[in-house]
Formats: sequence, C-alpha cells, structure tokens
Amino acid sequence: MSNDTAKSAIPTQWKWVLIGVVAGIVIIGASFLIVVPTFHSTAIQALVVLVGFVVTGAVVGYFSPGVTIREAFFAGLVLMFIFAVVFSASSIGAGQSKQLLYLLLVFSGLLSLAGAWMGEKLQGSFEKKAESGEADEAFQWKWVLAGLALGFVLNVLFVFLLAPIFNINLNLVHVAFSFSFVLTGFIVGYKSPGVTIREPALAGAIAVIVEWLFIQYGISLRVPAGYIAFGVVEGFLLTLFGAWLGERYQLAKETKETAVK
Repeated sequence: MSNDTAKSAIPTQWKWVLIGVVAGIVIIGASFLIVVPTFHSTAIQALVVLVGFVVTGAVVGYFSPGVTIREAFFAGLVLMFIFAVVFSASSIGAGQSKQLLYLLLVFSGLLSLAGAWMGEKLQGSFEKKAESGEADEAFQWKWVLAGLALGFVLNVLFVFLLAPIFNINLNLVHVAFSFSFVLTGFIVGYKSPGVTIREPALAGAIAVIVEWLFIQYGISLRVPAGYIAFGVVEGFLLTLFGAWLGERYQLAKETKETAVK
C-alpha cells in the first residue's frame, strides 16, 4: 500500500504532456496526410489516426523517466480536441464522415493510455526486478499484450504508410508487412527481461486475427480463409524468429557488458 501511495503522490509532469501534444501533432498529422491521398476509406483513415494516438502514448511512456501514463492520457485528450477542431472546421477534414470524429472523442485518450503502458513495459518501468526473477518461470501474458499492441501498430504503419511510397505494390507491401512481425518480435525479445519468445509469437498470430476482423467488418473486404490461416502461421513464425534474434542480441549485449566489468 505504501508503494501505491507513493506512486500516486508523484505530481503530473506537465512537460511530458506538452511533449506528447507536440509529438502527437507531428505523428498523427503526418500519418493522416500520407494516407488520405491513397486510401479514401474513412475506416482506414480513422484506423491510422487512432494508431497515431497509440504511438504518441508509447513515445511519452518510453522516453520519459519514471512512469508517465497520466501524462500520455492528458496529452491524448488535448490532441483529441485539437484534431476534432481541425477535422470539423478546416478543409483537411472535408468529406470525412462523423465516424472519425466520434472515434477520436471516444477512444483517443484510452489509446494514448494503452500506448503509454506499452512504452513503459518496453522501457522496463514496472517492477523490473520482480519481472526478471519470474521471466523464465511461467508464460507471461502481459508480454503477449505488449507484443499484440506493438505488432498491431507496426503492421498498420508498415502497410498503410508505406503503401503510398510503394505505389501499392502488393509484393513490396507484403514484404513490409512481414518485416513488421520480425521487428515486433525483436523488440519484445530484446526489451523484456528473461526469455520471452513464446509470448511475442502468440501476439503476432493474434494480431493477424485482429487485423482480419478490421478488414472484414471495418472496410467490408472479404478475405479467403486460406489467406487468413497463412497469415496467422506467418505472423507466429516471423514474430518467433524476431523474438529469437532479440533474445540473442540481448544475451550478446549482456555478455559483453559483463566482460567489460
């Protein structure tokens, strides 16, 4: 209880709220402007904007000292009002349905909060010593959640932001999509204490299912069952490979640091 009281007594770091707002304007604004000329679906545009809120929260959570989840949440709320005004009162939002604004109003703060939690996990702010002792003993669902959040964000960014650059070349987009799984596994494997290979692999498989649900019901595009099954297997194996690389890099770095000491 004393630790919880101490944590709650820590004052809000308004500097990181401001940094989050500035970072969010750049991240969310740039993502929206990149995706709009290529993808005219409001659902896709909304998805990219909302993922931008997750990235903003992750930036605040990962780069700030200590635990700064409240700061990311407050930044998300400020950004929600800024972009709601921009989309409704300027030509940037011309032709956009109210769905985008409603999503911003309802989910922006929560998604910034989720991104901050993911950033803090990758930074190692939450009871790092306790985790390192338990890391090899049991399957860690919290790292499945962190991997799922990270994998989903990277999948969306690599597909929808790189597609315009590749002129929607499906082969190159698929390469980028595949690489995002490897990168997800590598980051989780490297940043998590102990050996966490199974967790990001499962997260990669679940991410494919979540993305299929969006494609099926968000933009009403039917995907053959065989493609979905292949994607789940591919996501699992590629994230597993990335996690193995991350663990190997983590081990090599720790060995080198030990040798120097």
